[in-house]
Amino acid sequence: MVKPLPHIDMTRNHIENEVKSFLDLCVSKVGDNIFYSTLVIVRLLIEAAKLHDSIKEVANRPDSDSVFKRLEHATLELIKKAFELHIKSLFKLTGDYFKRGKVILAFDETYEEYFGKFRNAWIWGYKPVKGATGCFKFLVLSIVKNNRRYVLGAVPVHIGYNRVKTIAEMISFAEQFVKIKAILFDKGFYDSGIIRQLEDRNIGYVILAPKNKKTRKYLEQKGNTFEHIMETRDRHNKYELKLKIKVARNVYEYDWLILTNLDYRNTKQLVDLYRKRWNIENIFKITDKVRIRTNSTDIVIKTLLFVIALLLYIL
Repeated sequence: MVKPLPHIDMTRNHIENEVKSFLDLCVSKVGDNIFYSTLVIVRLLIEAAKLHDSIKEVANRPDSDSVFKRLEHATLELIKKAFELHIKSLFKLTGDYFKRGKVILAFDETYEEYFGKFRNAWIWGYKPVKGATGCFKFLVLSIVKNNRRYVLGAVPVHIGYNRVKTIAEMISFAEQFVKIKAILFDKGFYDSGIIRQLEDRNIGYVILAPKNKKTRKYLEQKGNTFEHIMETRDRHNKYELKLKIKVARNVYEYDWLILTNLDYRNTKQLVDLYRKRWNIENIFKITDKVRIRTNSTDIVIKTLLFVIALLLYIL
């Protein structure tokens, strides 16, 4: 008999108090002449999220200037620590629910469109919607267990960031709470540096491989398991990684190439496991509906509002 997830209070007051506790940690220094309480600011932010609107359009009293004045003392490090504390408290409430057996994690990136002319290292060239001139990008780690979705980490990423190091740090944080069966990645994470790190740490992975000159040949050969070589290097040496690619032909009317270190003989089951990664995209669809809009190009403000949307999803 499967033990149900422990009950977590999701009343309006609980949500407001949780977001307030998070915001208090992010904005540790309160500016002078602040008239409105943090709870008033939180209620306005939640209202903007519900309406999927900007703070400027929703704010009356306090006005948007008062809101941003309260938020201006936040930093990326404070936001990161506050979100991690929230995750830790959540796991205390769930007890040993996630400790029974191993879980599946998934990494993915999500974007917030940008329409301005101003450029900085946080504004990527990718244009997620028509008319956009760029975007802000966030790297997100989520648990996928029995079709439940729990966000474990979310960080903004700038152009040229060390993706291997960032992923390693997020995995290390997750390992405080769960035993990892495998991590799911789309083909955008088909990277020898990431794979070498996972191999060195003996972490299971399932990565959709791109169809290119080096991999397409497997589709034309008999069998469904092939040795695949990728090159990687550190500061001084070059290495060859001897890996496995699984071919799943005509599964859901598609030919799949999946890089994995898991021992799956049934390739359809492997595809089904990979498809659980799409659950994290469902998270993005839901949080997009409660994303608080702002024209600010300040990555701290962008990140703070994005993480609040995630908190509302989790709560």
